[in-house]
Amino acid sequence: MKLNGLATDLAAKGLSLPQDFVTFQTTENLYGSLDEVSVTGCWTDLSAPLSSPVEPDAFLVRFFRDQQDCVIWYLYLRPMSEAFVVYSDLDYEIEYEARRDGEETQTDLEDAEEQRAAILWCAPSFEEFANRFWLENRLWHAVNDGELPVLEPRLQDYLNHYASPGAPV
Repeated sequence: MKLNGLATDLAAKGLSLPQDFVTFQTTENLYGSLDEVSVTGCWTDLSAPLSSPVEPDAFLVRFFRDQQDCVIWYLYLRPMSEAFVVYSDLDYEIEYEARRDGEETQTDLEDAEEQRAAILWCAPSFEEFANRFWLENRLWHAVNDGELPVLEPRLQDYLNHYASPGAPV
């Protein structure tokens, strides 16, 4: 299983996968649910641990991408710290492979400022990311499939939260 190999690779670096991510990836009715609900053809795609180009001893693990690679989501793992989710338009696995093979890359991996601009914060945890992604994609389906008046309660609660005055945009 790819997840076991990934966990072993991370353990050798003194890191581990967050439990919410492991639970999601190993629970039959959860695994693949983001792929199924995605309105933009996103799919699960795990990478090996990739060195963070902006922080020593930190690693990225690609876990999800859209069909055109406009957005690629990563777990950001640091020693002695909670994992969080970031995104980029760069596939760092391809970038590192190209650099290793002496090929031209899309970005200067040595330019920390450029890399900080390319890696953007998304969510404080995998669970938060997955929940928002699932809800927002279900809402898109409800709006576009004409189901809006009969939303399931958790979708309606999510809409109500953001429709209230002063709610974050």
